[in-house]
Amino acid sequence: MRFPLFLSLLLLILLMACGSEPDAAVTEGEETMTEALNSMEFSAHRVVDSATWWWALTIADVNNDKIQDIVYIHNNAQGGYLAYRAGKQAPGIWEETIVAEAPPSGGTFAAGDLEAGDMDGDGDIDILGVKHTGEWDDAGESAEVYWYENPSWEPHLIGMAKDAVKDLSIGDFDGDGLADLAVLTFDEENLRIHHQRADGSFKMVADITQKGLHEGMDIGDVDGDGDNDIVANGFIFANPGGDLTGEWTMSLVDAKWNNQEGDWSANGTKHFLADLNDDGTPEIFITHSERAGYPLSYYTRQADGSYVETVILKEIPAAHTLQVFDMDLDGDLDVVTGINYARAVNLDVDHFEVMIMVNEGDGNWTQKVIEEEGIYNGRVADFEGDGDYDIFRYPNHEAKELFLLVNQTK
Repeated sequence: MRFPLFLSLLLLILLMACGSEPDAAVTEGEETMTEALNSMEFSAHRVVDSATWWWALTIADVNNDKIQDIVYIHNNAQGGYLAYRAGKQAPGIWEETIVAEAPPSGGTFAAGDLEAGDMDGDGDIDILGVKHTGEWDDAGESAEVYWYENPSWEPHLIGMAKDAVKDLSIGDFDGDGLADLAVLTFDEENLRIHHQRADGSFKMVADITQKGLHEGMDIGDVDGDGDNDIVANGFIFANPGGDLTGEWTMSLVDAKWNNQEGDWSANGTKHFLADLNDDGTPEIFITHSERAGYPLSYYTRQADGSYVETVILKEIPAAHTLQVFDMDLDGDLDVVTGINYARAVNLDVDHFEVMIMVNEGDGNWTQKVIEEEGIYNGRVADFEGDGDYDIFRYPNHEAKELFLLVNQTK
């Protein structure tokens, strides 16, 4: 049977009318989704193509040009030299400046961590350096810790470490305006605190050996008494105040971060202190840097001094990156983390996400994957000073390349 022409035309008009509203709604929804997906995007730039065992690297504006640079020890496995690469906004490989070919007493530099800061209060960024033979050569060999004065790169001895250095944290522990240093070692379960005196020399004021110490340290006023404390491997070492020679009283955040047994990967962690709730007391963020089966969590201090754990991710393997910054500039702190490919493959892991755990501000966290080929010792900084935070991505501890992921939020 055939429809009359006018009925066919009427049906066509009705179909077009009915279809116009859904089409408009879909278009609007697609635009909203596209806008959401395009927010906090990153553009990747290769800035290094010749890294060799850059286990220790940090980010700082060494040459005072308002652009962040990469500071590193070359060839940490067997020991090498201390250097930095000057950041630039133009495409291309960043140029290397060698700070020191060798320590003052000879030998090589090697460490599992590296830091830079204004050690002498003159307004520019100085660089730490650790004399050691390299973890793979002899992890048990003692180490010498120096700071190198910018711009002459004159070395100054800070002190000795009992074996290979795993973590370094610069901070003012006694409130005198001078930078002090905490040093955590690889396998001697040792934490040493070096106080800078008025004449620029350093005195070791604490030498703590505690079973379970290995890797993972940050500093901050965790007990709210006005001075910097040390958090390491799920322990808290409370600042005694005064001349710092009193007892650094130890308390426990969570034993699962320091009661592990087995090979060198036991008690390998990453720590980051950040005031998530804006109440003046930082939360303690922790991941496991070497093993699988551990969460990404943060801990909030209670009135009685105990800590309550909040799990952000139930499990993330070999998470050797942990940084906490407001990545989307919405006023809430987010977490940058990811999987170290070169370690994860030994754990039978076949996925290597680099991610931002986006804080929704209501107790919920949304995972945003920004890369799928891994990250090791990633660092976050405002690279070019535009007000948002960028990510320095070293894919794994065996990688030759290093990438700058530039945040497009601003």
